[in-house]
Formats: sequence, C-alpha cells, structure tokens
Amino acid sequence: MYRCKRIMVGLDFTLLDKTLITYAGFVSTLIKAEKVYFVNIQKSLDIPPDLWSDFPEFHIPRDEQLRLKMREEVAANFGEQKNIEIDYIIAEGSPLKEMTHLARIKNIDLVIVGRKNELKGKGILPNQLMRSVPCCILFVPETARKRLNEIMVDVDFSDASKAALEVAYSLSEDNPDVTIHCQHIYHVPAGYYFNDKGKEEVNRVIKSYHVLQYNRFIDNLNMEGIHLNPIFTLDEEGDMVHVACNTAQKKGADLIVAGSNGKTTFDTFILGSFTEKIVQLNVSIPLLIVKQKQL
Repeated sequence: MYRCKRIMVGLDFTLLDKTLITYAGFVSTLIKAEKVYFVNIQKSLDIPPDLWSDFPEFHIPRDEQLRLKMREEVAANFGEQKNIEIDYIIAEGSPLKEMTHLARIKNIDLVIVGRKNELKGKGILPNQLMRSVPCCILFVPETARKRLNEIMVDVDFSDASKAALEVAYSLSEDNPDVTIHCQHIYHVPAGYYFNDKGKEEVNRVIKSYHVLQYNRFIDNLNMEGIHLNPIFTLDEEGDMVHVACNTAQKKGADLIVAGSNGKTTFDTFILGSFTEKIVQLNVSIPLLIVKQKQL
C-alpha cells in the first residue's frame, strides 16, 4: 500500500499560508503522518549592515526571526497533533532547487504547496515543481476546505493509477462516508464508426470492454470498506482534461488525485501531458499528483 509518512509544506509568509497550514494539519491526521517539515525559502538572508542602527531587531539573524514567525503561524493553524513530529527549515537560494533538494535529502513522501489564484504572492510555477520534486505533490488552492467526502481519481489501469487509488484509500480508510469516484476516460478508435454497426452499438461494445478492464483492475486491489463509484466517460472531443475537471465539478469533488505517468510509452506521453494540463487548468479543487518516489 502506497503511504505518505513524511511531509514537507512550503510556506511563503503570504495570506495563503493560513489555509495551507490548516489543510496540511487536516491531511496529516488523515494519512497518519509521522513527520512534517515546514519550509520557507528566501533568495537571500543577508541584512545590509547600514540598517542595523535603525532597526535593532535586525541584530537577530533573519532565519531565526522567520523561524519564530513560522512557529507562531503553525501553532495557530495546524491543530493539535500529538503523534506528529514537526520541524522548521529556513533555507536560502532558488525556491525550486531548494524545495527539490530538501524533498530528496529529507526522504519526503509528500510535498504540500499553495496554489495561488486571487491572493497576492509569487509562487513557483506548479508544473515546474511537479516535474522537479521526487515524490507526490499536493496543490492546495486558496479556497480549500477541511472536507473530504468526495475524491475523484483518474484511472487508466496503470501502475500509476494503482498508486493514486492507494493514496486515495489511505486518506479515506477511517471514514466510511467517503466516496472515491474512479473515472476512466476512453475513446472510440478511429474507423470504428465506419463498420456495419451503429454508433450507439459501437459505443456500447467499447464501453463494455473498459468496464471489464476496470473490474479486473479493482479486483487486484485491496479497497475493502471504501465506496468506489466507477465512472466511464467517452471523450468525443479529444480533451481529457476538460472532461476530468467537468466531472469533478459535477460530483462536488473535494480532492482530485492523478497518477503521473501511464502504462505504455504512448500512455506515458498522454497522461504526462494530461497531468500537466490538469495542474494548469484546475485552480479551485485540491489536486494530488501521485509520483513513484525517486531516491
């Protein structure tokens, strides 16, 4: 079973931090995290000596000031977590490089970052971070709520889909009210409509094949006690991302979970493109990208 025990949360001292810390506390409880690192990356921690006389507080090293501020924000918003060890890191350098480096050396399973839309503050481009970090990554929008009743998982019967479902299961195994919507988006191969069968009959046959594949896939997973709702969607326009996002909106999804690659070279290209597009398009629902951990 794919588990996330070590978490890293990226903060930048903007208004989004409160939402991010609160949601990180919520997720940490659900997945029974063991350790959470709160991280802030500054381009430079140097303070010009000329400012010291006017601002006596600058004699305190800047990283210590920021760490204290971070502790206060976490204490106010993370919630009481008796079994979770918390650490604070202030680093200097490129945010993308430092986040990636810390995720690797700290053996992180899940990186949690904010997804800015309306709130002010400059963040790392989501797709850059998704490609760079060696583990799962959760994008939390400014509108995120501490609720997890409906989870949408995009399924293509690959190992990446299996890992995505396992992570979704780990988030919901203690809550019998959670529904995991397993959406499989399929296409009718070119030319199939030109045989002697009607369009509806072709669609029925193709869908029945995918239903069979889904049942075989689920039978090999341990998903006992969880309500799974399979959704089979024909993509007639060739736009899987909009299909996935529209379904998530209709189902009132509290979280979207997607794997980071497919099962064949072609699928890897398609799902890789799918994953990057859904990161770019979806800005209103928390989005968890499940990646096979790279050490």
